[in-house]
Amino acid sequence: MIVEVHNVTVRYQGREKPALTSVDLTVESGELTLVSGPSGCGKSTLLRLLNGLVPHSYRTTVDGEVLVGGKSTAKQTIRQISTVVGTMLQDPQKQIVGTTVEADIAFGLENSGVDRGSIRRRIDEVADQVGIGHLLGRASAELSGGELQMVAFAGVLAMRPKMIVVDEPLANLDPRAGSRLLRAIRAFVDDGGAAVVVEHRVEELLEIRPDTVLYLEEGRTQYSGPMEGFLRAAPVGHVKLPFEVLVSRAAELPEPVQPPPATPRPGDEPRLSFHDVDLGYGSRVVLRDVGLGLAGHERVAVLGANGAGKSTLLRAAVRLVEPTRGEVRVDGDPVRERSILSLATTFGYVFQSPGQALFSPTVAEELAFGPRNLGWDKKKITEVSRTALETMLLAEEPGILKRPPRTLSFGQQRRLTVALALAMCPRTLILDEPTAGQDLRTTTEFMARVNAIDSVESVYFITHDVDLALTGADRIIVVDRGRIVADATPVEIAKDEGLWTRSALRETSLVRAARAHPPGQRSLAHPFALARTHHLATSPEGNTLR
Repeated sequence: MIVEVHNVTVRYQGREKPALTSVDLTVESGELTLVSGPSGCGKSTLLRLLNGLVPHSYRTTVDGEVLVGGKSTAKQTIRQISTVVGTMLQDPQKQIVGTTVEADIAFGLENSGVDRGSIRRRIDEVADQVGIGHLLGRASAELSGGELQMVAFAGVLAMRPKMIVVDEPLANLDPRAGSRLLRAIRAFVDDGGAAVVVEHRVEELLEIRPDTVLYLEEGRTQYSGPMEGFLRAAPVGHVKLPFEVLVSRAAELPEPVQPPPATPRPGDEPRLSFHDVDLGYGSRVVLRDVGLGLAGHERVAVLGANGAGKSTLLRAAVRLVEPTRGEVRVDGDPVRERSILSLATTFGYVFQSPGQALFSPTVAEELAFGPRNLGWDKKKITEVSRTALETMLLAEEPGILKRPPRTLSFGQQRRLTVALALAMCPRTLILDEPTAGQDLRTTTEFMARVNAIDSVESVYFITHDVDLALTGADRIIVVDRGRIVADATPVEIAKDEGLWTRSALRETSLVRAARAHPPGQRSLAHPFALARTHHLATSPEGNTLR
């Protein structure tokens, strides 16, 4: 037995409600455990118990017993525990310490006294194992969030721990990279290791056959057992289940929260346009020959592989990257002629990593920072702050305004960064991976709320969640190897089978279902609505609908 958690309750200092209550978990060699549950349910706290961050790095009260390698974590140092348990964090920015890919993978090995020759061999070994050989030699600062995540995982494997704990591995990865990482996790377990994986997207995890599932709600165990039983018992509105499971459980599906229909306006000027544009960093060109116009009143999703240029494309809107050729325009004017203040009130830009946006001591001060720099009075700042928190489902969190932002869960931090953008009252929101760390119910609700805000005329979002793009956008742009390879409606994208085979996209069960029964509209129906339709069409009582 590598890890044993017996009747453990964890309470953070200053918090009345426990993060975990009476939780049990055992993991042995050759076992892969999936941990799932709504945002803020205690999943990350459980992982901190396993790697020793609780109690050693967080001010907590811990009741019960946690054993790693047969010894109490309270009586071991984090360094000792790290030889048994390797950790891949939810936010790769917090884990990358080397200036180059090789330096980062080597960091832990060098600190453990491994000789130079062995370090080189291990770097090559894990780079091949997780498919990042092409990144060797690259500077860490040049990598996308997904590429950083793969590098962080390689660094964990290089240390050869007995068990790995992986927090939201699919959050920043394109479908193919995510599948590659999951297969590496399964191979690690099959070779005698053990793994605990936290993930909302249960459908994708089926590929690597988890042995057991632990499902938490409000810090308590709601299910513990095999995957087969979980697919029958899982709350259908909280985790992403295969479409076939939704169809079989159609009677339990909640009423879907559909975003309001987009209202494109005749003659609408492009809010953001690219004219024969090349974009890159230094001498490295990331995107070539971009000719594109994004309207002022539409929802646009951007899909593509890690490092393909998705974030680079939309960073140009706020001059975080400048074109090396061609011209970028905002509302018809060259972006280079717009002031930073003007761009900040036109675009609410939300970074992929919350750590890039959170720096104030309290949530209240974080929310006030932008509006205060716009010269707004205290009353208006209070009003927009409250509205932004309500929109992002954070207003009911106890004492939220006085909380330090970094004490929130990763999913809550993601929603807070969107709230910061909303507090500036922009006309267009640009969201880079907005749903990372969010459960299905939260994702559906807050995206619908964002789309319903009258003052927000358009939403452009980057995502690896194919189903979210298909059901939450009016238009999808696919970026592959530095070029725009598709620009069409969600229905057209779903039906283009060639696109799915030649790009980094990966078909989900929803894509296949939508292709078989495409709705007569630009966007796909919400998965719950589509599942009900399929259930009626295939059940005896619904044969007349075929």
